[in-house]
Amino acid sequence: MKKIGILAKKEIMEILRDKKTLIIMIVMPMLLYPTLLIGLSLGMAMIMQSQMENAHTVGYRVGDEAYVDLLKDIYEENKEELDFELIWEPMESGGADAQLWFAEDADGIHMKVTYSSTDQGSDYTEGALAELAELYREKLLRANLAQEGLTEDFLYPVTYKSEDSASASESMGFNLGGSIGMLLITMILLGAFYPAVDVTTGEKERGTLETLLTLPVTNFQMIMSKYISVSLFACVTAVVSVISLGGSVLFLMFGLPAELSGEMGQIPVGTFLSYIPMLLAAVVATAMLITAICMCFCIFAKSTKEANNYMTPIMLVIMFASMIGMIPTVTLDYKMSLIPLVNVSLLIKQVLAQQVNWVIAGITILVNIGYSVIAIWVIARMYDSEDILFTDGFHSFRVLQKRSDIRPGTIPATGDLLMSIAILLLGMIYIGNIVGARSLFAGTVVNQIMILAMPLLITWYMKSDVKKLFHVNAPKGKPVIGSLIFYVGIYLIVILASAFLSMLFKESAQNVGDTFNVLVQQPIPLVVLVIAVMPAIGEELMFRGLIYGSLRSKFNAGRAILISSLIFGLFHMSLVKLIPTALLGACLAIVVEKGGSIFVSMLLHFINNFISVIGLCYPEALEKVLPFLNRDSFSVAEAGIMLVVAAVCITAGYALLTHPQRARGETAAK
Repeated sequence: MKKIGILAKKEIMEILRDKKTLIIMIVMPMLLYPTLLIGLSLGMAMIMQSQMENAHTVGYRVGDEAYVDLLKDIYEENKEELDFELIWEPMESGGADAQLWFAEDADGIHMKVTYSSTDQGSDYTEGALAELAELYREKLLRANLAQEGLTEDFLYPVTYKSEDSASASESMGFNLGGSIGMLLITMILLGAFYPAVDVTTGEKERGTLETLLTLPVTNFQMIMSKYISVSLFACVTAVVSVISLGGSVLFLMFGLPAELSGEMGQIPVGTFLSYIPMLLAAVVATAMLITAICMCFCIFAKSTKEANNYMTPIMLVIMFASMIGMIPTVTLDYKMSLIPLVNVSLLIKQVLAQQVNWVIAGITILVNIGYSVIAIWVIARMYDSEDILFTDGFHSFRVLQKRSDIRPGTIPATGDLLMSIAILLLGMIYIGNIVGARSLFAGTVVNQIMILAMPLLITWYMKSDVKKLFHVNAPKGKPVIGSLIFYVGIYLIVILASAFLSMLFKESAQNVGDTFNVLVQQPIPLVVLVIAVMPAIGEELMFRGLIYGSLRSKFNAGRAILISSLIFGLFHMSLVKLIPTALLGACLAIVVEKGGSIFVSMLLHFINNFISVIGLCYPEALEKVLPFLNRDSFSVAEAGIMLVVAAVCITAGYALLTHPQRARGETAAK
């Protein structure tokens, strides 16, 4: 810790030399919120006040004096309740804010107003005339009803009255909270961005990174000192932003006259101040996470210009996530609290709306801290890689080289995997969704074709060793039997996880069920082909072939299995399927690693999806054979029995799984 402290002090001193960082970190938050909240509120209040105090001119045609006199009488009768003053002049005088036309026929009196919505005075005058016309209509209506001996109850036999349980300040906070959350997260991002670039890319530009690596400190101590210094500046920005925001709100509540403060003056001070510690904890956790994200991407750049290019899409993603709080229908619940940055934006909205759930707020803070720890671990691993620290930016994008310059047997690098995943995701989002909007089945076919094509194209272009990368080996009897037993144990755990997540994310489970119900409307052979056969080939080549094979050439088996299975789970884009699919992906990756053949994982993938097809097409028949497969819930006893059976199958299957040749090779290597 002493070494980390010394290094952190050095990083802080270097960052402080850049005055631009101080301006972004302190000056901008201090000026932004007073300008937006106080300045805009005062400006709008003063404009409205001036419109109320100024007299607005209404022009009328000569000959319509009788109608105008009636309006004048109504105006005088209700003058105390009305917040406008009108001057009546003939149109020939010119300079009227609005012009009023009258016409009368058998259907009644017709009023027409000509105004300009781009002129604030004219627009205000139109609103005043509309209010006056409504009073005129009510007066004539009462007079006509009185002539017939009737009351207004004759026209309105049913009355309706609504009462908003939320106070005016709560409603206003709910409407403005999303915007304030976006501003807070954006300011934290700006506060972390420049220091993150300086301590990572700046070291490379100045040529001091090599010197730092020769110091008697570990890479972890060095990266922690950098992270602490950058997160300190980001946290300062977050705290200054909260103080500036709180001060602006308090000024609007107590520093303005009642007629100008409006609804802001109704916010209970004690309630608002009680949220400040929790709000500070949330934005500090957000600052830690954003710092880690910025450093993860800036570390690849060799220059500040490169860092800006790499961070631009990341900044857009962060800003988009912070804008989710502006959607009125999205609120912070247990599910949304698990989504980083989005949860903080929603939390800030609930704080201003005075509707905070303290348990969910605590989960939100812990979730962001947890993501920060994971990101720090990723940064530490990056600093252990010389390929990342000393190559020219994203040098691992070998796929961008000319094919003639690529050596035969090249294994795709990390950058190649990132690019292939990004292109595949974009293709699925745009092409797959466009086709799926017309036909969900056709969209699924297109997605599966793209998943199959991607590893084949990358492998061909990079002249990779197909047998080595994809583990193309003939399966052996003993590993195949072990794989089947091992899969059964994992599948039981997947069933339990799916049942639990279906109860937790009911809406997501319903969406998945609806999607599959649409797909199985096709002829059974087509359904088996698209849902079982094509994924068994394409997804295995992509995830257990291209992705796992490439990762395995750089990392140990555990890390490669973890990363590839998480990507496999995320690719299915469903909360309820994320963990079960990742578990299945880990199972298949272990089968490839220990059994040495991708054909076995293809077989297991086919069996897994085929069971799902049978369960959807023939649920009654499947229930007779394997009743627990279509269950939505399990008792504690049933779950316990399934876990015991799963443990036995996993242990026995894993023992039988290891490929004999691979085992002999590992023994010889040792």
